[in-house]
Amino acid sequence: MPGPTMVVVGGVHGNEPAGVHAIKRVLRELSRGRIPVRGQLLGLAGNVRALARGQRFMSRDLNRRWYPDHLARLRDRARQDDSSEDREQRELLKIFDRLDERFDHPLVIMDLHSFSAEGPPFSVVADTLRNRPIALDLRVPIILGLEETVEGTMLGYLADLGHVAVGFEAGQHDDPRTVENHVAAIWIAMVRAGLIAREDLPELAAHERRLDEAGAGLPRAVEIVYRHAIVPEDEFRMDPGFHNFQALRRNQRLATDREGEVRSPSVGRILMPLYQGQGEDGFFIAKDLGDARLQLSVALRKLKVDGLLPFLPGVEVSGEGEGGEQLVIRGAKDRRVIKGALRMLGYRRDAETEGSTLAVSRRRQRESTRRGRGGELGAQRFASEGGGKKRGGEGEGEA
Repeated sequence: MPGPTMVVVGGVHGNEPAGVHAIKRVLRELSRGRIPVRGQLLGLAGNVRALARGQRFMSRDLNRRWYPDHLARLRDRARQDDSSEDREQRELLKIFDRLDERFDHPLVIMDLHSFSAEGPPFSVVADTLRNRPIALDLRVPIILGLEETVEGTMLGYLADLGHVAVGFEAGQHDDPRTVENHVAAIWIAMVRAGLIAREDLPELAAHERRLDEAGAGLPRAVEIVYRHAIVPEDEFRMDPGFHNFQALRRNQRLATDREGEVRSPSVGRILMPLYQGQGEDGFFIAKDLGDARLQLSVALRKLKVDGLLPFLPGVEVSGEGEGGEQLVIRGAKDRRVIKGALRMLGYRRDAETEGSTLAVSRRRQRESTRRGRGGELGAQRFASEGGGKKRGGEGEGEA
C-alpha cells in the first residue's frame, strides 16, 4: 500500500548487534502478513564486517565521516586504498542515494545503537521540529545537541537533507533488554510515522509501557553542554561505576589519561562514559531541559522568530542548504546568554571565532517535501541469519 518510507539501520558500530537482531525480529513478524503496512520499511545492517568480528570498527568509525567531500570521493569510484569502512559506507550511500531519489520526502530514518555503560535507553535527534514527534513518542529522554556536537554522523548528514532522523540508544551492549527496547522503539516509530495504524498493532500498548517504565524518573529532555573528545594517544581510562544520567558535581574525578586526572568541568549528568577499547568520545555532560523550554522553543520556531535575526545589528545569516545554516554575530558581549537564547532556535554548533565575534550553526530546519521518482529499489542489504552477510531485496510485503 502507498505510504511513507522508513529505514532502520542497526550495527553501524560492529560491537552493537542488538539493533540488527531487533530489525530481524520486526521483519519476521511483518512477513507473516498479520499487520498491514502502508509504505515501505527497509532494514539495513551498518558495518557488516565489524559486526562479524564483534568490534566497533575495522579501521575507523563508520559514524564519523559523513562529510560532503568524503561522500563525493566515495561516489566517484572505488580506490585501491579504500578502508573496510570506506567500502561499507559506499554501499550504504548508494542505498540512501537511491531512496532519496525514488521515494517521496521526507524519509524516516532510525539509527539503532547501544552503549558500553549501564543505564536506561534514550533517543538522540538533531534539533529540528520534524524530529521531535517520533522522539517524544519513544517515551525515553531526548538528547538534544549530541548530533550537533559530534561531527560527521550518518544521522546528521540525513537530517541536513531534510529527512526525519532519529537515533535510539537502547541500553548496554550485552543486556538482553536492549534488543527488547529496540523492538519496542521500531514498532512505536512505525505507528507514529504512519506505516501502521494504531488499531492494527494490539501489542503497541505493551511496547509503550515498556519504554515508559525504562524512562521513569528521568528528565524528558537534556541538552549536551560538554564533550570530552579523545584519541588513542591520550591513554584515556574511565573510572569504574559511572552510568548514564548519573548526576555529577563540578570538579568530580571521572577518569585518567596520560596527563593525570580528568575531572568534570561542570555540574550535570554524565552520558555514555566509555567502557570499551575503541571510541572517540570519553564521555558527555548534559543538563536537564524543562518542558517549558521545550514548548517555548517550538512556539518560537513556529512563529518564525528566527526570520528576524538577519535584521538585527551585527548579525549575518548564511542561506540554508544541505549543510544547515550558519549565524555570525559581531560585537557579541555576553556570549553565554546569547548562545543560550540561540539554542532555543536550534543553533547548537559552535565555530571557531575570535574576539567578540560569535559563530554558530544549526541543522537544516525545513523538511524536504520533494516527490520521488518511484520504481523498484536497486541494491539493498540486510544482515542474514548467518550473522553479517549482505543480501539484496526488501523484506516481505514492502517491509
